Amino acid sequence: MKKIIILNFLALVSIGCNSAAQQSFPTANTNKAVQASNNSAIISSHSSDAQNTNLSQPNKSSSSESSPMAKPIDVAEMTADIEKAEKEYQKNQKDEKAKYALAKAYFIRATALTGAAQYRAALGDYRKGLKLNPNDEDAKKMHDQIISIFKSIGREPPKEGEEPKPLPFTKET
Repeated sequence: MKKIIILNFLALVSIGCNSAAQQSFPTANTNKAVQASNNSAIISSHSSDAQNTNLSQPNKSSSSESSPMAKPIDVAEMTADIEKAEKEYQKNQKDEKAKYALAKAYFIRATALTGAAQYRAALGDYRKGLKLNPNDEDAKKMHDQIISIFKSIGREPPKEGEEPKPLPFTKET
């Protein structure tokens, strides 16, 4: 039953990420990352063998750090956008435009990370963005879906402020 719930969630996330990235953030470069993550087959397993034989992350001893399905993606441009928006927001925290630009930058990266199954890192970005813009319904929905999937598989989501950074990405030559 849990596998069915998880597979349904992943299907919803795939659909939701594509439509959220296209509708909410039409100028973002998240579509490449989301499409790349949707082009490969997703195989889910909850056995400890599957977690320990994850070839892409051989040094991870358990799924407490990341999902066995997590794929590194290039978020450098999105991270630079967050840093730029953060500097603008720090100049004048009363500037609503700067505040929402920073929230949007977090949501864009969170959407890409969700599409790459980096749910713990995505959760951190959704939380940061929702602190700045708690009225974003799409972001709130995705945040709540990630929390509910953790609960449905009997795992605790990372505590606020303890979310990992996105997985390191190296360009293949």
